[in-house]
Amino acid sequence: MKNDTQSEVAAIILEPMQGTAGNVIPPDDFVQAVREIANEFDALLIADEILTGFGRTGTMWASDQFGLKPDVMTIGKGIGGGFPLSAVASSFDRMSAKPFGEPSGSSSSYGGNPLAAAAGLGAVEVILEDKLVENSARVGALMLAALKELQEKYRFIGDVRGRGLMIGVELVADRTTKQPLDKTITRALFHEALERGLITMSYSHAIRINPPLVISEDEAMNGIDILDQSFAAIARKFGLD
Repeated sequence: MKNDTQSEVAAIILEPMQGTAGNVIPPDDFVQAVREIANEFDALLIADEILTGFGRTGTMWASDQFGLKPDVMTIGKGIGGGFPLSAVASSFDRMSAKPFGEPSGSSSSYGGNPLAAAAGLGAVEVILEDKLVENSARVGALMLAALKELQEKYRFIGDVRGRGLMIGVELVADRTTKQPLDKTITRALFHEALERGLITMSYSHAIRINPPLVISEDEAMNGIDILDQSFAAIARKFGLD
């Protein structure tokens, strides 16, 4: 029998992989535990796949990485191929339930825009026809392996993690305490990479690497080489050897 607290839980929202937090990948058992809690409370499990969807993680959805079947999915970014477009996906039964299923229950002045719909269709067709999900998995694995080699080379790289073309690199002052590397140094890293032709999200201690799904192996390895040069430059400048 449900208690009052259980009856008040309508939904649980989960990012299968956290983006802004530094491309953090949760343990498999954590994701499954969230699914079990949602089932226990008879609550909907909503997967936020806005950043992770459409091949970003090497599978079409990040949820696939964990064998997770969400009840509702929010999607965006990759679906439009650069055009502003977002969507909510769920089963027909849920989407047709009242009040959402009423004629005006889910309406929007900007909903069903024909240009956005055409852009979304074109983007999805390219993702499938050009096998960009597979490219994400293959090139991402090469990048991850190369970055792990850099982790062995530079002691201020505390962690390297990722799936597909969603990779995180954690820069630390101390690997034991995991104290983040000072922003003065990470900003210097940003400028070192920029001067060598690489734009990175390295202005904080958690570097997020999210290259386009069309990136080639050569382009990816060139980017890693520039990062290597930039790491070496800050190591010399700030005595991090």
